[in-house]
Amino acid sequence: MPVLEPDNRFNFNEVELGYENEEVALKEAARCLECGCTAYFECDLKKYSTEYGAEQKHYEGEHREYDVDFRHPYIEIDNNKCILCARCVRICREVTGANALGLVNRGFDTYVAPSMGDSLADSKCESCGLCISTCPTGAISENKLFKPGPVKTESFNTICNYCSVGCTLEVHHRKGFVMEIKGAEGLINDDGNICRYGRFGYQHLNDKSRITRPMLKKNGKFEPVSWEEAFALIEKNLKNGNPDEKAFFAGARLTNEEQYLVQKLARAGAKTNNIGSFHYLGRGTNYTKLSRANVPFAELSEARRVYLIGSEISRDNAVAGFHIWNNHLRNGLITDVVTTEEQSSSAHKADHILKIKSYYHFIKAVNHYLISQGLENGLYIRDLIDNFDEYREHLLKESWDELVKASGVDRPETIIRFAVDYNNEMHAVVIFSEKELSGRTCAEIFNMACITGKHGKTGSGLILLKEKNNTHGLHDMGVMPNLGPGATDWNDPFNRSTFAFHWGVDTLPDGQGCTLNGMRTNRFRQLYIFGEDPVGCAVNTAETVNMLSGKEFVVVQDHFMTETAELADLILPATYAFESGGTFTNSQRVIQKVDRSMKSPVEFESWKQTDELLSRLGFAPTESVDDVTLEVASMLPKYCTSSKLKFRLTDEDNFNPMFRHGCDYLGKRFDTEFEEMFRN
Repeated sequence: MPVLEPDNRFNFNEVELGYENEEVALKEAARCLECGCTAYFECDLKKYSTEYGAEQKHYEGEHREYDVDFRHPYIEIDNNKCILCARCVRICREVTGANALGLVNRGFDTYVAPSMGDSLADSKCESCGLCISTCPTGAISENKLFKPGPVKTESFNTICNYCSVGCTLEVHHRKGFVMEIKGAEGLINDDGNICRYGRFGYQHLNDKSRITRPMLKKNGKFEPVSWEEAFALIEKNLKNGNPDEKAFFAGARLTNEEQYLVQKLARAGAKTNNIGSFHYLGRGTNYTKLSRANVPFAELSEARRVYLIGSEISRDNAVAGFHIWNNHLRNGLITDVVTTEEQSSSAHKADHILKIKSYYHFIKAVNHYLISQGLENGLYIRDLIDNFDEYREHLLKESWDELVKASGVDRPETIIRFAVDYNNEMHAVVIFSEKELSGRTCAEIFNMACITGKHGKTGSGLILLKEKNNTHGLHDMGVMPNLGPGATDWNDPFNRSTFAFHWGVDTLPDGQGCTLNGMRTNRFRQLYIFGEDPVGCAVNTAETVNMLSGKEFVVVQDHFMTETAELADLILPATYAFESGGTFTNSQRVIQKVDRSMKSPVEFESWKQTDELLSRLGFAPTESVDDVTLEVASMLPKYCTSSKLKFRLTDEDNFNPMFRHGCDYLGKRFDTEFEEMFRN
């Protein structure tokens, strides 16, 4: 195996390599370098050929030479290196469920190609890259802009910062320049499988336009300033002005520790309860505490039927989808898709497709039918539910016919059949997504699982998929006006007094917090935005710009000059989680630690910036991010006040997504790049 840097431990003559002459050896060496792998001492092809004593020869004129297929923007296929092991075909069928690859022209001239269509980009390929990870020879590899050849790299493991599944990644870099990302065997993805976001969404890590110093707007232009000047300016504004006119926002990609410190800065430091996240702005509070008994992905092997309701899982949470499609193939897991999409990303994989117009009215009609026909699980409700009579009376006031009509189904029997089948299935799991559903729809899905007695049982119940890697942390860390750390009730005076004691302050504020109405009426004069890009991700850009304009002071902390950062007075540079450490909480409430694995070009890590501001307001500084984790743990509730569940009462739908991409610049950046790659 030739390498770029000679090493006296190897004999690089043509005899040692198994080639007939120097000319052929050089040709094969060049062919090896084309694969784009960064293996320095390890290569599967070399390892197996050595193990089995295979002789590496190039038989001129005795086989077909294939053109390398570069048409897919992220995946290239070189059949000259293929050994027809069919591992790529199997993983695409058995794990992804896409069936995008196949063996063509079986016999002497067999090769790997898209199973449907001329190009992989024209097939059902989901660009997950699992074919790359399973190929032992480099016949399928990442389609990179340049091929560096085998290069010695360093690597570390971290947690993906895109969706809420929480996959472990293996980052390979050369002196800080990221060469590639592979899947590692992690707590969630124990098979090492990852999706396109984790595998290909890393180019921002090498972007030289990253902000590394504080930037202050002077005469309409941003200029670098010292950390002291930046902290002093923020301190001055925090101490002056009406606390009710200050608002703090924390993004769903931040670590738990960063989110916790932002809400502490708002409540204990600035004395305001105006704390929230654009991620949830205007969407209500019904998303809270719906993940308390989420079915673990591993338990899908014990389910008999899965309902995907408002979840484009193959696009947005592909690794969670791998569990479904693998069990669908191996264990006969029946899969139903309920969607409002014309072309659902899971339609070609599922057993049944039900197209509707309104998720909210469809689920509410199902609940109405179950209760009106006396099909509820009375034993489960009696033992575990507090307010069934109230919910029953509230729900049955609604017109069944109007709910059916608003749901958009072709006939009432469709809803009846769904309700009966779901109710009768002992091991049914409903998978739904906050991205596609309103808070009240999610609440009614929760109600449906409780009515039928499925919530919280093994191999049965709910899987709620949140949009970002640490969306759940926003709830647990109290980044909402109605929640304190540990998702406690902030409006409870006892809870507030407990936090006040821990933080060493006399009192803590209550109040409405960062409401949509407050933003629209320009009630807030100072904005502190950590890790979000509401302008760049807005559904209505003009409205969002208007909400953020005309303020006395705006601070934005982010990695790049986002559209929101351009409106700020002061920009603070952000650090990546693997540069600072901390924890994420995935959609199934699994807390995963992210180690500090790479030195940051930013002097003050993101959490340390907030901690420095707190220390300037009189709070004791924190030594390390692990100490922040311990402080968070000390704030969590020590006991459960009630073991019973409650039905959620809803009156109308409130689907009002104001921001795309989880209001995260990094998510938007890759989504935009991905779409443009396939347009060009």
